[in-house]
Amino acid sequence: MLTKRKFFQLTLILTGLCILFFTYFYNLRTDRPLEADKEKEIVKKEEISDEEINKFENVEYQGIDNTGNRFVIGSNYAQFEQERPEIINMETIKCTFYFKDNTVLTIIADSGVFNNITNDMKFSDNVKMNYLESVLFSDRAVFNNYEDQLLVAGNVRGENSQSKLKADELEFDLNTKNLKISMYSDERVNIKTNF
Repeated sequence: MLTKRKFFQLTLILTGLCILFFTYFYNLRTDRPLEADKEKEIVKKEEISDEEINKFENVEYQGIDNTGNRFVIGSNYAQFEQERPEIINMETIKCTFYFKDNTVLTIIADSGVFNNITNDMKFSDNVKMNYLESVLFSDRAVFNNYEDQLLVAGNVRGENSQSKLKADELEFDLNTKNLKISMYSDERVNIKTNF
């Protein structure tokens, strides 16, 4: 009788271990497809967000600012969200203003934003401007079409054949052709001229 009892107990213990063993490995196998499903969900979410963004290459916009000057702005790569299609995020930008007095201003930057309704423009990262014989470098520039103002800021350096300039900020009024040069610190604006 003792041997039957031990045999029965041993059978129950082995059956319990087998149930635990199969349950454990069965759950591991079913968890793997769940993880794959989660990965598919993440990929689908990324695809959905990509569908909300329109991407273009070699884009060019043309327009006329508030003072009647013609401009052309283009980039190697551009994108906008479907919710805000007027805001165009651009990379490797070139913008050219053709002024009424037959002068030309060219702005080149690594990145920026163009609003195709207001014609406002923001340029950032390695901004370079050419106007007549002058070259100007800065961290960023903002063209406000409504106020006809060009703000150039951040590590501003400029030069032409007669002078050199170093400042923190330049405000250029396109209507009056007035230029305001500013420094953020107590330093003086640095302008060197050659006569």
